[in-house]
Amino acid sequence: MKPVLPILMLLSILVAGICVAGCTTSTQPNVPAAPSSATPVPAASGNIPLPLADYPNMRGTWISDDGSLYFLNATVQNLPAGQNTWVFNSQNGKGISGYKSFPWGGSTQNQTIAGIFDPDGKTIYFIDQPGGWATGSLVDPDTLSVTLMNPGGYSNNTGYKMVLSMTLHRQK
Repeated sequence: MKPVLPILMLLSILVAGICVAGCTTSTQPNVPAAPSSATPVPAASGNIPLPLADYPNMRGTWISDDGSLYFLNATVQNLPAGQNTWVFNSQNGKGISGYKSFPWGGSTQNQTIAGIFDPDGKTIYFIDQPGGWATGSLVDPDTLSVTLMNPGGYSNNTGYKMVLSMTLHRQK
């Protein structure tokens, strides 16, 4: 029984040493404290969301004047985008919703869309009714540059995997 006693004493010393060493070390960087009279520095622009009332008003009708459309199936097809119309009829602070209309297979399709502003107040992330998504950037209060992606997989139409880039202009 005597050989166990030295092992227990050695383990006790080792545990105590680790505890003491752990109390004197830190994972925090060595940053000097600011003087108590220092003025707080505001966060960089883009880090703090805008107040809800300050997000741009997106309500209205937006129509594209150009666009690049690519379908991906067995090959890559570059086709005319046609005129796209996005109508935002509801906005609640940073959230917007409405519908989009676009030419498809000889007719006009309508899809519900919803978007939310990034805290920067200029970037908008969109989703649409069948599952596509888009990112929009406000160039100015009446111009919206949009890149839309549709991953396919939910339509029987061949080549429905697509990407579209266009510029929408608010109608006055």
